[in-house]
Amino acid sequence: MYTLIIYFPLISFFICLFLGRLVGANGSKIISNICLFSSFILSLLIFFEWNLGINLSIDLTTWFDVGILSVPLSIYFDNITNCMLILITLVSFLVHLFSTSYMDGDPHVTRFMGYLSLFTFFMLVLVTANNIVQMFIGWEGVGLTSYLLINFWYTRIQANKAAIKAMVVNKVGDVGLLLGIVSLWNLSGLLKFSSFMGLTIFSNLENMFNWINVMLIIGVMAKSAQIGLHTWLPDAMEGPTPVSALIHAATMVTAGVFLLIRVSPVLEGTPLILLLVIFLGALTAFMSGTIGLVQSDLKKVIAYSTCSQLGYMVMICGFSHYHCGLFHLFNHGFFKALLFLSAGSIIHAVNNEQDMRKTGNLKITLPLSYTCIIIGSLSLAGLPFLTGFYSKDLLLELVYQNHYLSFALWLGLITTFLTAFYSFRLISYTFLTRSGIAVRTSNILHEGKWNLFTPLIVLFILSIFAGFLMGNYVMIEISPPILPAISKLYPLILTVLGSFFSILLIYLIVISWKIVFKNTILYLYEIFSRAWYWDPITKIFLINQTLNVGFSYTYKILDNQFVEMLGPYGGTNVITSSSAQVSQYHIGKIASYTLSLIIFIYIFITPLPSFDFGELKMFKLFIHVNESVQVSKT
Repeated sequence: MYTLIIYFPLISFFICLFLGRLVGANGSKIISNICLFSSFILSLLIFFEWNLGINLSIDLTTWFDVGILSVPLSIYFDNITNCMLILITLVSFLVHLFSTSYMDGDPHVTRFMGYLSLFTFFMLVLVTANNIVQMFIGWEGVGLTSYLLINFWYTRIQANKAAIKAMVVNKVGDVGLLLGIVSLWNLSGLLKFSSFMGLTIFSNLENMFNWINVMLIIGVMAKSAQIGLHTWLPDAMEGPTPVSALIHAATMVTAGVFLLIRVSPVLEGTPLILLLVIFLGALTAFMSGTIGLVQSDLKKVIAYSTCSQLGYMVMICGFSHYHCGLFHLFNHGFFKALLFLSAGSIIHAVNNEQDMRKTGNLKITLPLSYTCIIIGSLSLAGLPFLTGFYSKDLLLELVYQNHYLSFALWLGLITTFLTAFYSFRLISYTFLTRSGIAVRTSNILHEGKWNLFTPLIVLFILSIFAGFLMGNYVMIEISPPILPAISKLYPLILTVLGSFFSILLIYLIVISWKIVFKNTILYLYEIFSRAWYWDPITKIFLINQTLNVGFSYTYKILDNQFVEMLGPYGGTNVITSSSAQVSQYHIGKIASYTLSLIIFIYIFITPLPSFDFGELKMFKLFIHVNESVQVSKT
């Protein structure tokens, strides 16, 4: 039963990709949904079967066993894995079901369903691994399948660029993670997650563990889109909307936070690195929130909100509250999937228009999408008694306890204000303002089929109740802090203020306020709309400099002069000159060719004369005696 959770998506992938022509588009849709739903049911059974503190490891086979290095392939179940399995399988199933309507009519729908199933398979491999090497297999797999899915419409140039960018940026993180794994094994000889608790005996090697954790965090930065390596995530919106929902809600971007939770015993021995993690997460949350304020693309607003929420998760892991990070990761998956799939429903209805300034007044024609966006945005903003409230407010309360790190608290609270602001800005532009849709398009606006709105209804319910239901499970591990009543109201106050100012700026723009602060607003708008100039800065100071070094030294000196002269060009010149000399002996006469053939046969076929060493000694003695006689005669 346990292994089937992983095998079902793999079976779906093979059937859809290799037997797609045989089963057809409808067959691929049905088979993939049955397989993913089966994995979800098994995940539920395992979650309710296992009590807290009971872990299970099932060995499948040994990958390689060389000396003291032994890496088995096995499936590991504990509380962290069980939570992740429910999130991944449920959201993946709903995305598969949504895709059967959203991608209807696409000639390559069987390939798309196969890629989605493969994505789910690699994420399940990642979260069920019992050692960090096996987890690296899933880590690389989700990177590969994200490239395939982002570049699914491969005839679009922007999709090509976005997929390559995602692959290259993630390879930076992959190299960092791989170096961290090798260094960790070289230092301690441990690879299993359950063995990392024993690393506390190496307290005298804190400097070495600092460098190991830095390399692991580089991997986290790339996968979970933390500041510096976050630039691939907004560009990933070039893929189909179901891909965006799967990447942002349940699979790829959650892998970095999951890695932090798994290697928490290694992090706990390095306080300096924990401080770095706090700073990294808080700054990512704030920066992504500011960029989300000025985005006009419907999907990119939600994408930057993902970066911001991932910053929250990374930040709370730096405070050593890993279960709270997992709790917010679990809750975030549902309302973020709801937001993306609702955005996909809107885009599907308005003829693939993603600029929310060109939509407007859709609350009447798309009431279900309107309701889902409202609930998803309120849950994202942390409105009380919705799913996001239970984890987000708990997270900020735990940060409030650490007064010596007030910068993290202030950045977290400011991000709460920004989240509410851009969430209600999205709602206002898309549903409440004057319609900017062409009359021809507005006449055919309607909600999708049953397989399009059913996932929205399920996620709608989970975005309200999942936090409450899961809160009882998490509170066993976390004791909520006792804080003053006014402190607990800070997030709510900032959420209300952010929502109010968002609506005010869109509908009631005060002319005098705009004139007084016009230059400042335009300056900030320019910074935020250019994403804090991360791409230009990276291009000027990193990419261009690397290309210059590569051209001036690697290519011009090493490749062009050394390698090419010894390799292809030098070899070509030697062969050409030698063949020219040899060709002089070919004078074109049959007699010369016959003579050459006779000489060849005589040399290589005629046996060499054999010598007897005894006769050779008598011959040398005869020569010696003959020379002596000649000397005596003289």
